[in-house]
Amino acid sequence: MESLDNPDPNGGSEPSEKREARQLQVLWREALRAMSLGWDLAIPIFGGVLLGNMLDRWLGTGHIFTLGLLMLGVMTAYYNLGRVIQRLRKADRARDNQRKKEKEEHE
Repeated sequence: MESLDNPDPNGGSEPSEKREARQLQVLWREALRAMSLGWDLAIPIFGGVLLGNMLDRWLGTGHIFTLGLLMLGVMTAYYNLGRVIQRLRKADRARDNQRKKEKEEHE
């Protein structure tokens, strides 16, 4: 994951227009990741309810499959959320390690 406060990852100085374009690119990337998280949560839950409802109607079982697949969808959604959080934590640790290395090299 990139940071908006680090204009040039190579350590040089970028022209203002290029830096602004890079910051805009990073901003869009982060916005798309946030939107993706919403879909990662909504689709398993909605899909579970939809499939469960169809199975309940077809088999005449009341709401057994709807509730069961709703729970499965919620568990899947939280699993997806956990994966995203792990990815973000890993990227943060890598960025922190990189900053520490750069700081040590400059000292």
